[in-house]
Amino acid sequence: MAQVALLSRQPELYSTRRLQQALAECGLHVVRLAPEEFILDLDGGFAWRHREAEGTEVAAVLPRVGSPLTQLGARILRHFAAQGAYCLNGADALLAARDKFGSLQILRGAGLPVPRTAYFAHPSQRDTLLDALPPPVVIKLLSGSQGVGVNLAESREAASALLDTLLHLQHEAMVQEYLPGRSDLRIIVLGGRVLAAMERRASTRDFRSNLHCGGQARAWDLEALDETAQELARRASAALGLELAGVDLMRAEDGSLRVLEVNPVPSLEGIETATGVDIAAAIASWLRLRVEERGRAA
Repeated sequence: MAQVALLSRQPELYSTRRLQQALAECGLHVVRLAPEEFILDLDGGFAWRHREAEGTEVAAVLPRVGSPLTQLGARILRHFAAQGAYCLNGADALLAARDKFGSLQILRGAGLPVPRTAYFAHPSQRDTLLDALPPPVVIKLLSGSQGVGVNLAESREAASALLDTLLHLQHEAMVQEYLPGRSDLRIIVLGGRVLAAMERRASTRDFRSNLHCGGQARAWDLEALDETAQELARRASAALGLELAGVDLMRAEDGSLRVLEVNPVPSLEGIETATGVDIAAAIASWLRLRVEERGRAA
């Protein structure tokens, strides 16, 4: 029985539990490996050690690593890929998607519409930037998820103060035009196919539509989903080299769609609950097919 490594430090999480169940039901043996407990050894090859699976041969790897462990997760994925394991997603794609400004550069370079966004790293440029991109603006950390580190500055004074804090703490800042709508679309893409979509609507107490910030979700029927939105989601995931992605789209004032960001480790709880789509089963089936293909090619 082929073995799949599920990189997750929190076994109690909904996504982890659902994926373990789905992988087992699909006939795959799954072992959950906490990323921080690896030893990666370049001993003339690519060896690894982990207290849960010492030296076990792994056919496929499914990373469920949060933003703080992105670099560690990428190093682990490179190790497994060098051993011939299939990774959903790969190290370079994970790193690219997790860099909020870098990912927008890639998306824009691929011809995709993104919100107007500016990046700078020196306090002397703050006022020049705010002259060109005046408030209200959204100021974001360059990494993060679930809406953490996303702030709305409605005045120049608020924007200046927040940017000063960010530049002091992390020496760089990202400023984005404010899109006034209170909802966005989260679209799940797997292998170039749209699996499910939901609308997330912000609460009256927060401008962020993230479910972890109090947003509400409702299913969006794929048959009713604008083909433009589906095509943007597919192109965005492909541009970043992601086979599995949660693509967030939002409308600008003129009604056209913008790609807000692309999540390489999308949560399953909100969208499975809202839509009833068994995304975990689809991921498990995809992994099994990839493992079988590699087995036949070996």
